[in-house]
Amino acid sequence: MDPSDVGELIESACSKIRKYVQQKRVRLDPFFEAYDRLRHRTITRTQFVRALNAAVKNQVYISPEEEEALFSSFSRPDNMINYRDFCDFCMQVKRDLEKQPWVELAEEQAPSRIRHNELSDKDEIYFHKSLLPKLQHISREQGLVVKNHFLDFDFNRNGRVTKGQFLRGLPDKFQVACSNQDVDLLVQKYGVQDMFGVAVDVDYHSLHLDVSGSDPALSLPDGLTLRAIEQAESNVDAVPRIPVLSQLERRVRQICRDKKLLLLPFFQDFDKRRTGYCTSKIFTRVLASLGLDTIAEELDILASIYQSDKHKDQWVDYKAFCEEMTSSPSAVRSQLQELFDALRREFCARGAAGLVGLLNSFESKDVSRKGLISLANFSDSLRACGVSLSSDELDALFAHFGQQGMLNYLAFVREVRGSLRRNRRVVVEEVFSFCFLNTGLIDMQRLFDEFDASFHPRCMDGSLTYQDAQLDLEDGVSLRRAGYAPTKEDLLDYWAMISFNITDEQFEFCVRRSRRL
Repeated sequence: MDPSDVGELIESACSKIRKYVQQKRVRLDPFFEAYDRLRHRTITRTQFVRALNAAVKNQVYISPEEEEALFSSFSRPDNMINYRDFCDFCMQVKRDLEKQPWVELAEEQAPSRIRHNELSDKDEIYFHKSLLPKLQHISREQGLVVKNHFLDFDFNRNGRVTKGQFLRGLPDKFQVACSNQDVDLLVQKYGVQDMFGVAVDVDYHSLHLDVSGSDPALSLPDGLTLRAIEQAESNVDAVPRIPVLSQLERRVRQICRDKKLLLLPFFQDFDKRRTGYCTSKIFTRVLASLGLDTIAEELDILASIYQSDKHKDQWVDYKAFCEEMTSSPSAVRSQLQELFDALRREFCARGAAGLVGLLNSFESKDVSRKGLISLANFSDSLRACGVSLSSDELDALFAHFGQQGMLNYLAFVREVRGSLRRNRRVVVEEVFSFCFLNTGLIDMQRLFDEFDASFHPRCMDGSLTYQDAQLDLEDGVSLRRAGYAPTKEDLLDYWAMISFNITDEQFEFCVRRSRRL
């Protein structure tokens, strides 16, 4: 046989096998290793054929000519087949790359799992602008997992069912909302030929990915993983923030504690997939049904505080709300919230200069310049600044800010400034967007030029003069750290410190008037 013909036959056979295993996500090696107990990486021809048929479930046809070409290419002089070389060639695997850094790797060629058929221009517009959003909305509201309705028909678990099975398995809510023309459009959009090329199957798994997998409320976990991904590499950002509760949140938390309410089960009745999110309407309805209708006018404000920025429909993170409202007074989180409220009140009265002095006191104990000091040095520095803490409070601080047996004082100072809740954060980002750079830093010079210190909260209550408010802004944002470039978060935290004791209306008034127009 001509060597060129052998190469074409081998490539033809391997391409068919490669396409199957990539679509089905099958690993070839284990099927061959079952016949190779001593791991010599060779098996007989009969064993090779059996293992290959088992791997592809007899769904890939290999002609006798292709089979002989594979034998001639991967066999040894003793007629044993080197199955590992075959698997590497078929799957385009490169081994020992640390010894061959110049080897070029093949690009990922696995096809997309979502299969779509092209419709007419009119039908494509209708599908993407009307039909698909309607199905997504129903799935989101009802907590539907589309693929679960077809699993009873899909014994092979290949993501396909016949047209009749698709019509029977289509969720009832979809059938009510869709006309016969809509259902036919779905069959046409997701239809694929069966393995015999005779009838048309429907790829329900692609429909599932389009409908249930496209909305963050159905695809994101409860937020813990997302927060872990978004953590920065620095020691400061590695410590989770302690939210500053508004007066409304404190009132609601006290009501929940007095009535001993278990909020989570009531929200989960409307969240079948346990995503941790619900609509604002459901959020307010649940709270009103639990006896909080006395503050019905403020429930919408409460919902806006816990709205998630990660969702396109402004869903409410009810899981975070329940954790805050049902936390025990003896919990570390509650103790830290009370402690930082007192510290924030103290250092707000002292001004940014007091916070700068606290940071300098910590840095004098930090020989390694890593932002970490021992608990004893931390306590001494606080005492030098006129702050005394009990042993229980020190233990709670170490439980939250402790790293490698040391305490992260940079994260502590950041928490003393505080953090803005969502509704206030949006206002500051909107007003001061002119000084935010794409790198996450802020243009301090432009901020000073356009900042009207007469509307500084402490200037308005008479605690600071106009000139002192200007200096307080500079020190409060940068903390006079040498070689440090202030970021957007620093400005947000500074506004949290100087506004923690004013109402939302007063806060918005001060922020919007503080920029010169």
